[in-house]
Amino acid sequence: MLGGGLVVSNGTARRSVTLRDVAAAANVHVATASRALDSESLHPVSAGTRARVQQVAEQLGYRSHLMARGLRRGFSSTVGVVAADLANPFTAPVLRGLEHSLEEAGYMGLVTESREQSDLLDKAVNHLLDRQVDALVLIAVRAGDRERVLTWATKVPVILAVRTLPGSGIPAVTHDDRGGARLAAEHLAELGHRHVVQLPGPLDVQTFSDRHESFAASAKELGLVARTIGPAEVPTLEEASRLVRRLLARGPGRTTALFAHNDFMAMGAVRALRAAGLECPAGLSVIGYNDIVMAECLDPPLTTIRLEGYEVGRRAGTLVLDAIGGVLTADSGSQTPATLVVRSSTAPPRA
Repeated sequence: MLGGGLVVSNGTARRSVTLRDVAAAANVHVATASRALDSESLHPVSAGTRARVQQVAEQLGYRSHLMARGLRRGFSSTVGVVAADLANPFTAPVLRGLEHSLEEAGYMGLVTESREQSDLLDKAVNHLLDRQVDALVLIAVRAGDRERVLTWATKVPVILAVRTLPGSGIPAVTHDDRGGARLAAEHLAELGHRHVVQLPGPLDVQTFSDRHESFAASAKELGLVARTIGPAEVPTLEEASRLVRRLLARGPGRTTALFAHNDFMAMGAVRALRAAGLECPAGLSVIGYNDIVMAECLDPPLTTIRLEGYEVGRRAGTLVLDAIGGVLTADSGSQTPATLVVRSSTAPPRA
């Protein structure tokens, strides 16, 4: 958009169609044209006039300024969304589920990322608030973000998805991370593994903290000897590769299986194994978490814990729309369940 109502099309500047143009072509007053194009106007016009104005607007290619109309009424029909890492394939189904819920209600999500940095989260949210979003959905919070999130919640409704802030009172849609970690420990025990290691993500993120605590407790109950490497500073493939290389350099000892707290880190573990001349699962069984879309296409196909990202996103969308409508929810209710998906990256330990 250029100054003076000009737009650029194929390199040629042309004037954009205004409401005044529509009114003139339909031979009505500008105010009448505005009302005819606004289905929520408090001053409706006749059906014939509305149809004529709408037909002219379509022929001229006029686009009404929905944002401006919404701001005059105190809403923008937009929801600000901050994800931790848009490069992580797990994020896509969460956003898809959220978008479907919002779209059905005539809302649109404005999406950005924090890249696991609290200062970038703060910057992103402030930009979104400046754009008058009606609410926030945060998929990126860490424990240290608690106070700023509580401050944002005094300005607009805030919903947390995937990650939560226990005790904050901020509504959240979560996954059964403790149950998922327990499934991972049980699977390795059933295969006959006795010495295992887990590679957690940052422990100031509630999802990773829950997985870490639950896996350790479950392993102990099952008679496994479990230790921890890390935690990873960021839950990425590269960070996991670094930590597993360090483990292998020290010597894995009797360890025969590894539980990574997300599929990206599981992929990094497999990469480090191969760089050391080992194979998965012969050298080390590896199990991940999330069941990202390409998990079954990896070499070997990845055993993982499925997190229903689409359902989490869909429920977060429903919750945020309720909050915008004034329906306050104290908590998220039931968690989405975890499911074990067994593929070729785990096997009984070699004798």
